[in-house]
Amino acid sequence: MKTKPTETKFECAFGRVRQLFSRVAWLGAVILICSSASAQNLFVSGKNLPTNEGPGDGYGAIFRFTWDGEQSVFASGLYKPGNLTLDSAGNLFFMDYVILEGGASGNAAVFKITPNRTLTIFAFGLSYSSNLAVDKAGKLFVADYDSGIIYQYKPNGLRANFASGLYHPSGMAFDSAGNLWVADNSIGNIYQGSIYEYKPNGKRVTFAALDPSDRPAGLAFDSMGNLYMADLGGKIYKYDLSAVLSPHGRTTFGSVPKSAQSLTFDGAGNLFVADAGDASGKGNAVYKFTLKGKRSTFASGQASSETFSHIALQPMPVCCQ
Repeated sequence: MKTKPTETKFECAFGRVRQLFSRVAWLGAVILICSSASAQNLFVSGKNLPTNEGPGDGYGAIFRFTWDGEQSVFASGLYKPGNLTLDSAGNLFFMDYVILEGGASGNAAVFKITPNRTLTIFAFGLSYSSNLAVDKAGKLFVADYDSGIIYQYKPNGLRANFASGLYHPSGMAFDSAGNLWVADNSIGNIYQGSIYEYKPNGKRVTFAALDPSDRPAGLAFDSMGNLYMADLGGKIYKYDLSAVLSPHGRTTFGSVPKSAQSLTFDGAGNLFVADAGDASGKGNAVYKFTLKGKRSTFASGQASSETFSHIALQPMPVCCQ
């Protein structure tokens, strides 16, 4: 398919930012085929680097993978996209830096790409490492990494404080009942992180304490209601919410060679994990785990051209569920 470049210009009044320019390249559009779960597409953020240049920010891209592994560049010309999530309408949300006129990076913001390929800034004033999750009603929840506040955004962009008092929230996921689960980072023996469950009314329940060595990076639920946590040390932990094991129903489901950055499930129960690789980008890949934990490489990134960091799965349309 041919590449269609577009340029989007935004006028805003955030601090001294007056103009920003973001060049977006697209390959096709999202097409849903309701005959099977294979209609789901996997979106992966990373970098699409020119082969004659070394790794660096400013070549941010979002890749799209079909179920047979076909890869295309869904959006390029971004700065450093990360922490992807999608709503049921097919809108893609992600964190990135505002690019000022002249190419410098400004403050972080939540960006939104609609199904008709329109790129806009959805929310300002957040830390780049903020985590995103969308509930069934289409409200976007943003866990600000620096402030420890969870914000709730209505589809029209109106913001409200949902919860506060966290240290460094580093992963969020909704369960089937609409409860929000959040992993809060441990800081060695100084601060013990925990996994919290938030009821829709904002009431918090402590589910499990994390080990001092844990570095949570993402949460996801399987179809049976089990909770999975990606750890930057490479482990994928499983919490069986129906069992009483030690500690707190936690077992090691699997691992990736370098750094488990993000994870998501498909409609068939397969788990996809983005391995961010090492500091140079080596070892960068997306891995697929079966229900029994068997690992295979779904896609490999190369430090000299493509790197992967965060993933999100397009929700199955109602007719496919």
